[in-house]
Amino acid sequence: MKQLIGIVTIFALGIGGLQAAKVPMSQKELKKEASHIASGKVISVTAKVQKSKIKRSLGLHRDKVYTIKLKVASVSKGNGVEVGQEILIEAWQPSTRIPPVPGLQGHEPVPEKGDTVEMYLLKNKKSKAYEPLLPNGIEITKKAKKTK
Repeated sequence: MKQLIGIVTIFALGIGGLQAAKVPMSQKELKKEASHIASGKVISVTAKVQKSKIKRSLGLHRDKVYTIKLKVASVSKGNGVEVGQEILIEAWQPSTRIPPVPGLQGHEPVPEKGDTVEMYLLKNKKSKAYEPLLPNGIEITKKAKKTK
């Protein structure tokens, strides 16, 4: 009986930290929740895999963090961002989840260099970067042409 109680307790404690994947937001929700809405061309995208800041439960959890440099062409919401300015945006996607547990799945899609995008952003108070709303705060309006 004590073993059963112990197993149930461990299972219950583990479940408490679980999150579900987030449902994509509607256009109305994106516009309401964003502190900034900016459009422009992606100048560069770099990626690195690092320890997850999102998933903190027991196990091995790594995220692929993208740093997107955007040349702003227009701003439809927010102060402090100017047309012609280059801003940094941090997006992420899960890279490794051991054990595989459900949870947030990061940003989808992640743009590539040369793409034209509209982004629904929040200012990150700890860094100079902005963060797209989860999960669909990045809208690719025109894909970059691929060169051979």
